Amino acid sequence: MDQTSPQQAALSGQGRPEAPPVMVFQVGERQYGLPAGLVVRECMPVPALRAPMVMVPHVAGWFRLGGAMVAVLDLGVLLGVRAQAVRAPLELLYRPLLLCNQPGGGRVALLVDAALDVIRPQKGGGVMVDAGAGEAEGAGQELELGDGSIAFMLRMTDIVDDDERMRLDSLLERTRARAALWAQTDPDATKAADGAP
Repeated sequence: MDQTSPQQAALSGQGRPEAPPVMVFQVGERQYGLPAGLVVRECMPVPALRAPMVMVPHVAGWFRLGGAMVAVLDLGVLLGVRAQAVRAPLELLYRPLLLCNQPGGGRVALLVDAALDVIRPQKGGGVMVDAGAGEAEGAGQELELGDGSIAFMLRMTDIVDDDERMRLDSLLERTRARAALWAQTDPDATKAADGAP
């Protein structure tokens, strides 16, 4: 029977779960990371996007994934690199999307400038910057990469908080209602949807 205390196990590295893999990507001049598998489900090319009914600076558009509509958020806008989301098809051609799980369920796609690598950090390799040791998903850590550069770990709850989820859901509903309206030929339905008597 092993008589190692939890403190001794932590010091020796025993009993610590292996660090989950991290998707490393670039936005502007900086590199960032999100947990691969837990948060980032897939890296994919940008499909044809549907424009939102109301142009929001950080929303590039929507696409259908199975039976669900997925919002595409330009992480460059959210991180202050760009003022408006990239929407032109030619500009989207070589930008990847990170299909991510949202906290509480559902998916969202993050538009980034480049997907660089999926790495497995070494145990104890991260340096805490602004988060407590128990912070979920490693947010607030600097992750040193093999070439000596640094990736800053992000947290999905900071990218898409509860208020943002409600705004996205509302925008999606309005976009669906408008698409349904355009699909109809009944002028009375158009008046009702516009709020006319």
